[in-house]
Amino acid sequence: MKNIMKESVYHLLDVFTNQRFGGNQLAIFEDATEIPTELFQNIARELNLSETVFLYPKNDQGHYPMRIFTPVKELPTAGHPTIGTAYFLAQKYPQQIGQLELIMSQKIGEITVKVDISSSGVTMATMYQIDPIFGKVFDNRHQIADLLSLKESDLLAYPIQEVSCGVPYIIIPVKTIKNIENIIFRTDIWEQLKPLFNENSVYVFTPHGTLPNGDLHGRMFAPELGVNEDPATGSANGPLGCYLFKHNIKKGPLISEQGFEMGRPSILHIHIENEGDKITAVKIGGQAIIVGRGTFFL
Repeated sequence: MKNIMKESVYHLLDVFTNQRFGGNQLAIFEDATEIPTELFQNIARELNLSETVFLYPKNDQGHYPMRIFTPVKELPTAGHPTIGTAYFLAQKYPQQIGQLELIMSQKIGEITVKVDISSSGVTMATMYQIDPIFGKVFDNRHQIADLLSLKESDLLAYPIQEVSCGVPYIIIPVKTIKNIENIIFRTDIWEQLKPLFNENSVYVFTPHGTLPNGDLHGRMFAPELGVNEDPATGSANGPLGCYLFKHNIKKGPLISEQGFEMGRPSILHIHIENEGDKITAVKIGGQAIIVGRGTFFL
């Protein structure tokens, strides 16, 4: 007698882009109640995307519980899964002109996302990240340059620093777009550095863009999350915006480019609000597009 397999539908999105085959891929299982929780990690590993979301129905508070997995671990929060899931949910509401507010219940807590809707549909989703924590500054600049296959002279004079808005990143500033393009991430050096970095992911940026309206250009490496390189990282661009504000490098609404070297160009909108020297809000926005649907057999 054949075993009867359950089927679970997932949706595939490209996030931080409005073009198919750009941005960061995301799988969303829209009804996680039908999937045993012990399978979440295995499913994420099988799909092998940067992140996979398991979404639950709206709870009594009107919030949407969701869990986020990389191929190797669960995350407390993440940018492109939050933006992509909000975009996906907004498609299910009657089309209305204006702004829709969604509350996403994540491992880290409640995350607010505001979705702008025009007559042509969803135009932008913006998540509010938690207040920044500025961590350790790293002085071993020569070794960190080696990690990226760059010279120490390619690094900007600003600090190399750990910053977190829920997920910690090591922020590394370099001088030029060419420096970014020339990065080859050395896993041998990473093995030496990861205890010092507490296994946190690395975000390298330059304060220049390739597009006419681009302000920043970056790359993100997360070997401990099973992600060699990520094409668009909302949870890193929030800390990046806070870093830029703290060190007086760039302020105001910023356009951040990522994923270009991977052939998946992504655009992230950074907006840091402040009262004097105090950061009062960290907002990351972007677009998304639904590109496909699949069925997983359980």
